[in-house]
Formats: sequence, C-alpha cells, structure tokens
Amino acid sequence: MRLNRLLPRLLGVLSFLLVPMPTEAATLQFWRFEARENRLVFTTDEGVQPTAQLIFNPTRLIVDLPRTTLEGSTVRQTVGGGVREVRVGQVNAETTRLVIELAPGYTVDPQQIQVRGETSQRWIVQLPTLQRGNPPSPSIQTASRPDTPSPRVSRSDRNRVSTIQGVAAATQIDGIVATPDGFFVRTSGAMPEIEVHRSNDRDRQIIIEAHNATVSSDLSPQALPHNRYSIRNWEVSQQQTSPASVQITLSLAENSPNWRATASSFGGIVILPVDISISQIPDLGNPKPINTNSITARSSPQTGSRPRPQPAPTRRSNARALVVIDPGHGGSDPGAVGINGMQEKGIVLEISRQVALRLEQQGIQAVLTRRDDLDLDLDPRILIAEQVNADLLVSIHANAINLRRPDVNGLESYYTTDVGRQLAQVIHNTILQRLGVADRGIRESRFYILRHTTMPAVLIETGFLTGAQDARNLADPAWRSRMADAIAQGILQYVRQYLQ
Repeated sequence: MRLNRLLPRLLGVLSFLLVPMPTEAATLQFWRFEARENRLVFTTDEGVQPTAQLIFNPTRLIVDLPRTTLEGSTVRQTVGGGVREVRVGQVNAETTRLVIELAPGYTVDPQQIQVRGETSQRWIVQLPTLQRGNPPSPSIQTASRPDTPSPRVSRSDRNRVSTIQGVAAATQIDGIVATPDGFFVRTSGAMPEIEVHRSNDRDRQIIIEAHNATVSSDLSPQALPHNRYSIRNWEVSQQQTSPASVQITLSLAENSPNWRATASSFGGIVILPVDISISQIPDLGNPKPINTNSITARSSPQTGSRPRPQPAPTRRSNARALVVIDPGHGGSDPGAVGINGMQEKGIVLEISRQVALRLEQQGIQAVLTRRDDLDLDLDPRILIAEQVNADLLVSIHANAINLRRPDVNGLESYYTTDVGRQLAQVIHNTILQRLGVADRGIRESRFYILRHTTMPAVLIETGFLTGAQDARNLADPAWRSRMADAIAQGILQYVRQYLQ
C-alpha cells in the first residue's frame, strides 16, 4: 500500500533521531533507484524504522535499517549524472545499509531530502535536484507518510522545533486545500496559535496570523486553491518576527461572505464561511453554485480532465448510521503496483463504490471520500469523516511486497483504538468466512488516518497485488464484487451489534 501526500516533520539535524526498533527482524525484499525521479524505493517483509545521515567527502546519504537482514551479498547500481552509484549491503549482523553516493562535484541541499514511509514496510528516499558546488550546512528535513507509524523521539527531543533560514518555530505551515465545507490549512508540529483580522471593505481581505510558525519550503503559490469558494487569491508569507510568524492573506471576491478560522483539535486550521452554506458560494469563473460540499482535487494526469465535485453531506437528522468509505490513493498516486501493472487506486475505488452502494441499499448512509480517479490528501479525508460526524470510517487498500514474492498473499486489517479493533475483527472475520482468503491477521497500527479520526476506524488490505493468488482474484470483477459484499456485510454486522 502506498499513501499520497506528505506532512513533513523535522526530526533532527544531520541525522534522523533514533526511533524504536521493530519487535521482529525484517528482511530487505526489494530496492531500486529510479534515476528519472531521483529517488530510492525499498520494501521489507516486516515493519522497519530507518535512520539516515548525510556524510561529505564524498557526499553520500546513508540509510540504515535496524534489525534488518539482506538476502545475498552487497549489490551496486551505477546510476550516472549527479548520482555516482547506489549500493546495498549488510553492515553488521542486524543492520542493512543503503548508500546513495553523489558524483564528484555534485552536492545536495540536506533540508530538501525526504525519507517517507508509505507503509512501515515500503519507504521512499526522495532527493531534490542535485547541485554543483560545495556542500551546504548539514541539516536534513525528513518526512513520514501520514498513515505510517510516526517515529517516536526521545524526551529531550520532543520540543524540537522546525527551522527555516535560522528562524525557529513550533508550527510549520505545510499547505492549504479545499475541503467539503471550506478550506483546511495543513500544519505539522504544535497546534497553531492564530489571530484573524478583516481589512476594510476596499481591500476585502481576511488575514490569519499564525504565531510561532514557519512556512514549509515545499509550499508553492501554484499549490494554493486560488479562485475557490469566492476566494480570489491566497498569499502565505513568512514574517521576520520574534518568535517567527506566518501571515495567510485571503483576497475576497465582491460576493464573498465573512469567514472564520479556528485551530483544529486534530491539527491544522479550519476555515469556514459564516452564516451561509458552502453550496451557496459560487466558484469564481463558474457562474453556477458548486455542488454541495464539493472537494477540490487534482485530476489524474492520464485524463487531464477537471474532477467532478464529490458530495459529502452533513449528518442527517434521522438515526441512520453513517459510514465513510475511503478508497486509498488516486490521481497521480497509483498506490501499489503489482502483477501485469495492476494499480491499487483503481481496484480499491471499484470495491469502495460497491461497498457504499450495498450499504445504502441496506439503509446505511455511505459517504465516499472520492468517487473518481482524484488526488486527495489524507487530511481532507479525515476532515470529511469529522465534518459529517461519521459513525465509522473504513479505508480500503490493496497490498504489495515484491514481484519476486508471489507466495505472499492474504488479508490484513489494521486498527488503532479498542473500538477500532472490534470493527476490524468483525469485517476481517466476515471476509475470511465469505471468501476463504489467506489470513495475515489483524494488527494494531499508527496509520495517520486511523490516529486522527474520532470515530472507530479501520484500514483493510484486501490482498497483495504482487501475490499470485491475490492478483488473480483482484483482477477478477466478480471476485471484487464478492469482496465488496463481504466488507459491506461486516460493516452491517458491526452496526447492528454495536450501534443499534
């Protein structure tokens, strides 16, 4: 399973902070350096937590995998260009080491290096554009995928703050996205401290001051949701104050309502219109009101089409249970890629649509986080579930390990809380009884989407796209329909047992 979009988190200077080792030894199953994307991808058969450091003369990034072994001897891959070679070997009995060595004369900005876990078993080391010249001061910015286990830091490092251009702050502004009800400012670090000001009618601006905050270097003006919900333009600027602060300016159209901004209890800043429904606010350039609670997301690069609005209704007044179904990945993020190039994003979208349909037919209100092939961050998915006051969230995925391991097949289910475990057990057991697939167990996890929702939430891995048996099943429309039936029946059983 791969997960889209990052919430960067600065963990240390020069080296990543040491994190707890997994309880079971892992084996490095697969790795490759993708020169075109300037990134290293690797997978293990058990969860790992890498550590990394940047060393100069020659410049090389060293990624160590504690309690991990390598099948075979040291392997080298000659790359060319700014990367001289990548080598993988066993540094001692319990540590596998991956080294990316740059070519002579090339260097890298350590603040732009990202090591992200798409799951605890699949990791990506992303390098920025390589530079010629002397090495900069060693300070690596790191990133974890939101729904992989977050690295724990020692007590002395828990108050470490992000630093940009020598300015320290407790909160980092990572991005702004449109949501079903308004906008969401993604942050990392401490909960933001904000003040909201409205300028005079002539300027028609709302200014949000985020105190003790900095702007992520990954945030670009092109990524801001301009011309949405009567907001003509966004500007995010670093203020050289003490402590550092960030100013977010919303330039309003003439018909724009007033807006309020509040710090979210699960991180970030929620920006909502005052005394008006979002459905009554037209997009600029679109004279008709948008569909109620639509979601802005990038369309798949394969189609280039503009995404259709996705409905996310507010909670109905009757007693019907409401379940959010979350198809993983989408758009430019295919998720796991398996045998014959089968992509996770399409498989899980079809299954999720059928699950939602079956729930509706049984009197359960179902909300999909996406209905089309769209890019969607994790925070908007969480926000949808929170805003509609969902009773349950079920995130549907497909797994992968390595094309050389077709023997690995089976169902996995993940939870974080005790009530999530109950939900996972009911759905997991229902799938096993109805489909007879291999059972890889129900596991506790710190996936981001499970940790940041207040309702019972589970993540279902329907099978391995790299597994011989699972891949045949997932490629079969009839089998996918049976999987959807089983998931829906598991949800219904849970609702009847625990919610009614």
